Amino acid sequence: MNTVEYVSKTVNTLTKKHGSHDPFELCDALGIRVRYMQLKKVKGFYFYQSRIRTIVLNAELEEETQRILCAHELGHACLHSDMLINMRTLHGYEPHNAKNASEYEANVFAAELLISDESIKELLENEGESFYFLAKQLSVPAEFIDFKLRVMKTKGYAIDVPYLAQSDFLKGNINNI
Repeated sequence: MNTVEYVSKTVNTLTKKHGSHDPFELCDALGIRVRYMQLKKVKGFYFYQSRIRTIVLNAELEEETQRILCAHELGHACLHSDMLINMRTLHGYEPHNAKNASEYEANVFAAELLISDESIKELLENEGESFYFLAKQLSVPAEFIDFKLRVMKTKGYAIDVPYLAQSDFLKGNINNI
């Protein structure tokens, strides 16, 4: 099973078990605390300490952006807990490094969680629609459309994926998602 298939299966199992695609509801169901803080240069992060799993989101961001970031950090919580538990320190860890496979996986997780196959299929029926149109209609970053289309392609949909989103796109300007 390749990475995209594994991430998609993980999301599918999680959403079926808990009956929701809402990242905040899933965090609650999984016992992951979500906290809001005023952060200067960071949009959000996930950490595990003393058996407590926590997602911290920048309180100054819009609700929709917090939802997207929560889905991304939930991806880390579901896919990379072992890696984070075994880390002694986050010193030198670059969470949005484009070469970091865990960031790619967390982005695929968030895209699969927040965007249904049906919504993409419905919007794609209108020929000529751009990534940006799809993203605006679905209230997600355009890069998530790319990640979602990659997932759909692995599921057997006949879809061309012309855009290659970088795994570190969430690292950008704090007000730009």
